Amino acid sequence: MQFLLLKGSPKKMKKIKKIFILIFVFLFFISFSKPQTANEDTVILISFDGIRWDAVENVKGFIQIEKEGFRVKKMRSVFPSLTFPAHASIATGTFPRKHGIVSSVFLEKNSGKRFSDEKESEWLLMPPLWVLAERNGLKSAVCAWPLSQGSWKGTSPSFYKPYTEDLKDKDIEDWIVNLIKRQNKPNLIMAWFHGADHPGHKFGPNSNEYKQAVQRSGEIIERIILEIKKANLTNKVALLVTSDHGMTEVKNEIDLASKIPKRSFYPYIAISGPVANIYVENPKQFSDVKNSLKMLKNQFLFFEKSEIPFELSTGDSSRSGDFLAVCKIGDIFKPFKNDRTEVLRGMHGYPPENLDMCGIFLGVGKNVPHKSIEGASITDIAPTVAKILNIKETENMDGKELF
Repeated sequence: MQFLLLKGSPKKMKKIKKIFILIFVFLFFISFSKPQTANEDTVILISFDGIRWDAVENVKGFIQIEKEGFRVKKMRSVFPSLTFPAHASIATGTFPRKHGIVSSVFLEKNSGKRFSDEKESEWLLMPPLWVLAERNGLKSAVCAWPLSQGSWKGTSPSFYKPYTEDLKDKDIEDWIVNLIKRQNKPNLIMAWFHGADHPGHKFGPNSNEYKQAVQRSGEIIERIILEIKKANLTNKVALLVTSDHGMTEVKNEIDLASKIPKRSFYPYIAISGPVANIYVENPKQFSDVKNSLKMLKNQFLFFEKSEIPFELSTGDSSRSGDFLAVCKIGDIFKPFKNDRTEVLRGMHGYPPENLDMCGIFLGVGKNVPHKSIEGASITDIAPTVAKILNIKETENMDGKELF
């Protein structure tokens, strides 16, 4: 860069200097007032709780997406295939041993804190998608997603609607539609729907009630797609539809808790359907619990923490039990405090290798290919969303991009 040597009277030089300063200030403000190039694309990721992979055959909405877009025929859940661990895996792209949500009910021995259907994102050990989006200058919106309430290390979604007992699917649907109609739309919208989980538990996955819930979910998809088209956003929106797990028929209930010698807080027995984490306080308790479990070995599988197979491992943290008990498919453990008034006809939580635990994944819209694949994992969803949104922080994810 060359500088001009200006000559003249001090008064003239002072005037010229003042002009240069004004020009510099003007150019400075002009450069910062230029409109930034915004990412106008949006990914809508919606989860329908408890819809099994084979329940969407011939169901409108799901058929529409498959005809125009992408489908994984059998979407593997994680172990345990329960709502909270699975939704944490969808959001973080990691398995429970990494994101830390080891079951729907568990104890963190080091702190003494108990997790029981918590909605606080601070329990997550890995950043969820909405945090990654916000960190990358994108706006996110989250509704009722398990483990989304509260900030994660100081970062929260730009738009948030919490889960409440009276929250209806229509409320969630309207919330999504209103967001996509905004002039400044979020780049990432994540929403949880009731799906077929409740009727699956109450009536079983082969019941008419379960099938009707799946059909209602398909109708929600149809209406959201229609709103996307009405807003002329077909080429700017990717709609991704998933479920967290499948569902299977319950055949038998096992009374585990009454067989474990318990005189105080420990042994702590955390039961979630067919999965139980058992925490002990000392070597004597360890020995007593082990002997009790041996007497029941023909009824279910059990492992000491150090002997848990990798595919069933939820990590070596204090959140994982000193013992893990897992029922055979179709069996469940009777809750420790059984105040349940209705009989469960359907359940999930079993190892994801069982086909009944497989859920759904479909997609349509911008950057979504038109093809079908046989199988994938729910941990693959987060890196796929990250790729669409050009988010680079995926090196710690366990999953891989699906397209």
